Amino acid sequence: PRATELIDVSLTLRQGEIVGLAGLVGAGRTETVRAIFGADKLDSGEIRIGGEVVTLDSPEAAMRHGIGLVPEDRKKQALFLQLAIRNNLSIAAVDQIAGLKWFVDERKENALIESFKKKLNIRMTGPDQLVAKLSGGNQQKVVLARWLALKPKILIVDEPTRGIDVGAKIEVHNILFEMAKAGVAVLVVSSELPEVLALADRIVTMREGRVTGEIARAQASQETLMSMMALDAA
Repeated sequence: PRATELIDVSLTLRQGEIVGLAGLVGAGRTETVRAIFGADKLDSGEIRIGGEVVTLDSPEAAMRHGIGLVPEDRKKQALFLQLAIRNNLSIAAVDQIAGLKWFVDERKENALIESFKKKLNIRMTGPDQLVAKLSGGNQQKVVLARWLALKPKILIVDEPTRGIDVGAKIEVHNILFEMAKAGVAVLVVSSELPEVLALADRIVTMREGRVTGEIARAQASQETLMSMMALDAA
């Protein structure tokens, strides 16, 4: 009921590119990424992947098409705080760690967790540590590892560094850069304009549920983006 209505929103993501989505509170950024991920149904419009129209009417459908979403509130929307790191990290990669009759092969699961512990520098005592006991930055890395394990074509991150320290921010940024280098299309929503400018190859601005403009990072500044975010629809 408090969501911003989306009107004629059009976005293009390209393989190996990071696109920033910028706007003030109520601009419709989170509503846009939830719609792409199938968490909220569209009244009209279409989504194309590789030029083909796809039906993304649920997060499960989005995952089948290689889309992952790191939501803005990791504690309420992404993590199972009373479960271990292993449960939180491997949940999207069940196919990879399944044993006989779909039981989890613990050796495969442990190997998966160990690989991402090293790759993302997740500081933890072990796979059975409660994820709630981790720092904010390490919790965010667990969420990112979950989607990396899925080997996504498209990764959407909503406020990727909210509530984490400066060192962890740099690490999260580097993870996103590495994903783009590996060919993943990355869509970043952030209320911090310096973060958008640091990460994105292109930046799309929104206001009141509409797209108001698009600009390459090389031509963008905080002042330019603020002006674009205050415009009427493009």
